[in-house]
Amino acid sequence: MTPRPDDQARAELRDLVAQASQRRESEHERIETEFWQEIDRLQRRYHGAQQDVANALDVKRNQILRQTKRYGSADQDPAADNG
Repeated sequence: MTPRPDDQARAELRDLVAQASQRRESEHERIETEFWQEIDRLQRRYHGAQQDVANALDVKRNQILRQTKRYGSADQDPAADNG
């Protein structure tokens, strides 16, 4: 049988769970950004590619537009958006 936790053990566990959750969230954001930046590049390959990408993802073109704007293009300079 495992020992009963004290307040310090509970506090340490909460901190470790919070750290794991933060790592998960930051990785999720990084992966989403990379994904939508790649989709942005792919939709520019040829005329009509945006619709083909939307069909492949089973979403509307408007969703592609919103997400690529939200996550920005890898080609964009973030400093240019502040002006």
